[in-house]
Amino acid sequence: MLNTVLLDDVDLGAANPWGVACTDDGKYICVTHAGSHEVSVIDSTKLHNKLESVAKGEKVSDVSLSPDDVPNDLSFLAGLQCRLRLTGNGPRGLAIIGSKVYVAEYFTDSLGIVDIDPERFPRAQSVALGPKKPLSTISKGEMLFHDASLCFQHWQSCASCHPGGARTDALNWDLLNDGIGNPKNTKNLLLAHKTPPSMSMGARANAEAAVRAGIRHIQFVVRPEEDAVAIDEYLKSLEPVQSPYLVNGKLSKAATQGHTIFNKSGCASCHTPPLYTDLKKYNIGTGKGLDENQSFDTPTLIETWRTAPYLYDGRAKTIKEVLTKHNPGDKHGKTSAFTDEEINSLAEFILSL
Repeated sequence: MLNTVLLDDVDLGAANPWGVACTDDGKYICVTHAGSHEVSVIDSTKLHNKLESVAKGEKVSDVSLSPDDVPNDLSFLAGLQCRLRLTGNGPRGLAIIGSKVYVAEYFTDSLGIVDIDPERFPRAQSVALGPKKPLSTISKGEMLFHDASLCFQHWQSCASCHPGGARTDALNWDLLNDGIGNPKNTKNLLLAHKTPPSMSMGARANAEAAVRAGIRHIQFVVRPEEDAVAIDEYLKSLEPVQSPYLVNGKLSKAATQGHTIFNKSGCASCHTPPLYTDLKKYNIGTGKGLDENQSFDTPTLIETWRTAPYLYDGRAKTIKEVLTKHNPGDKHGKTSAFTDEEINSLAEFILSL
């Protein structure tokens, strides 16, 4: 029986699951939680039996009355899972030898070791993989950005929504900073400190304000100012990754043509190089529902190739859709008169940035 099972408890998040492995006998499934610094040990046989019972229509809990309920059942693994706290920070990959789990602890540069024998469950230990080095402000900020143990009940870290080097999970979230019931697509945090304001509708004056608001209103904690400063420095240190649309590091023939069209269509007037934003807000006719007739911050186009879907609510699957299907009245660049080939070239230029 295939299904999705939550690793969290009712009142304790298991943030940022990373690595998974089974014991040689298939008896246990082990999962590292990179955000909450744990290993979950799940009884494989009991898990499958419980899933099969749900599939047969048998009542196994007050929540999971059918297989469709399981992915939202925070208590489904009760009695089937044991969460073992590690002593290192940022557990990622793991390997199991016998009853011992060996975990790569990223931020402490250590090897975590814990025995999953249900008769013992001894305290975990960490073995340093090299001499301890001073933690720079940037490294501390990166560590805090990925650390869900700072969050109330450990539900999430900043990296939960901004994975892959503070980029994006491509999902919509309702953060309540611009009303209720109007979720916004997660933004790439690359260049956030150079491109104020922050958030899709410019709800925060700058990235510094957004970082501190995120700590207080998304993670629901109060942290020392030095933590926010460290996260700022980490985000400022991020560098763009070269687009895979480039050919030997340069624009392709189509993208070169697209660059000309980019200027001709008026895109460059708002998405001004080198950051490809003029730092202003505009009503481009894309607002819907509670956001109808609202103005939106002009986002940077750098690394657009890795941040689909597009527009503030992720309605556009591709850049081509942004330029055509979701461009009412040519308010988002004068593109309606272009041929399909020209649109494709324009899209390729944008995706090459």
